[in-house]
Amino acid sequence: MKRFWITNFLLFQASWFSAAFYTQHAIWLITGLLFIHFLFSPTKRADLKLLPLALIGVLLDKIHLIIGTFLPSDLFTSIDTFFPAWLILLWVMFVLTLNHSLSWLLDKPLFVNVIFGAIGGAISYWAGIQAGALSSDLTNYSLLITLALSWGVLFPTLVSGTRYINQQHLLTDN
Repeated sequence: MKRFWITNFLLFQASWFSAAFYTQHAIWLITGLLFIHFLFSPTKRADLKLLPLALIGVLLDKIHLIIGTFLPSDLFTSIDTFFPAWLILLWVMFVLTLNHSLSWLLDKPLFVNVIFGAIGGAISYWAGIQAGALSSDLTNYSLLITLALSWGVLFPTLVSGTRYINQQHLLTDN
């Protein structure tokens, strides 16, 4: 599937909207979307090797939850006391975009990934908070600055990790 990047983009968007607007059902919805991703992905093995990168995002989000950048919404269930399961699955889906719909960023300079991450990450979380998936006691300005700073570091880290894993994948599979 030469155009799988489109499928991946649509699957991630559907996952994000599931998490933002259907939080109580997002675990099942995103799990189904991940199944579809792996059913059709032309790079299943390479995609599987990226999954540990999701833990970096989960760790950052856990730090944000601990320090109060954003807070659990009233939609969290008892299974989500440590960390919302739907957010873990969303991180898995996001990491998969790095091999497909966001792969064009893998060969871009560091400053491009810093800017892309700072703007895209901050806006995505702000929109999720506006949708009610999470909440925040910070002003919009403080929230956006905090998220932009963390995503300005996180996204280039994920891109570098993806490059490294993909290079190792090529070395071990040849």
